[in-house]
Amino acid sequence: MKLEQFTYFYPEAPALASIDQPLFARLSYDSQWIAEPKYNGQRLELHCLPGETPQFWGRHKNRLTYSPSPEILAAIKALHLPGYCILDGELRHAKVPGISHKIMFYDVHAWDWELLLDKPFWFRRDLLEDHIFGFPLGFPLQYSTEFRKHFDVVIRDPELEGLVMKRLDGKLALGRKAAVTSTWMIKVRRESGRYRF
Repeated sequence: MKLEQFTYFYPEAPALASIDQPLFARLSYDSQWIAEPKYNGQRLELHCLPGETPQFWGRHKNRLTYSPSPEILAAIKALHLPGYCILDGELRHAKVPGISHKIMFYDVHAWDWELLLDKPFWFRRDLLEDHIFGFPLGFPLQYSTEFRKHFDVVIRDPELEGLVMKRLDGKLALGRKAAVTSTWMIKVRRESGRYRF
């Protein structure tokens, strides 16, 4: 789908699961699924057009009040994106003590004016790996198996909430009026009194 102007899309919300559910153990050894660390930050939909200041939007169709550092702006400019792109990620700023002005990118929603609805997750991840490089931007590690072992490690980091499991052939289901619950992303996070499964 070709885009002709700035367009906001609600990002998908991962389904929630518990590490104690059989599903978690089963997907841990399914070659069609990987897991990535989930950072504790602010969901970011970054709209970029070469020559223009990038726009920082949140998951509720809200323009973020965040003022990017010169390093963030320089790093985004250095990506040399081909045209209008929408990158999905996490703004790592002022939510965890000692962490500021960093972005972790999870996905690509649009590339060079093209909405990537027909492209599988592995293709969109390859775009990130080919174009995102250098501090303060990044993309998460991926684990192909033994998700419980990796979960037990990542939750020791105060900035990491848990894991998001993703199906490699997952297709985007972006919303125009509201977010939808994903059928190809499942989040498992550390226990908290605020969260109920």
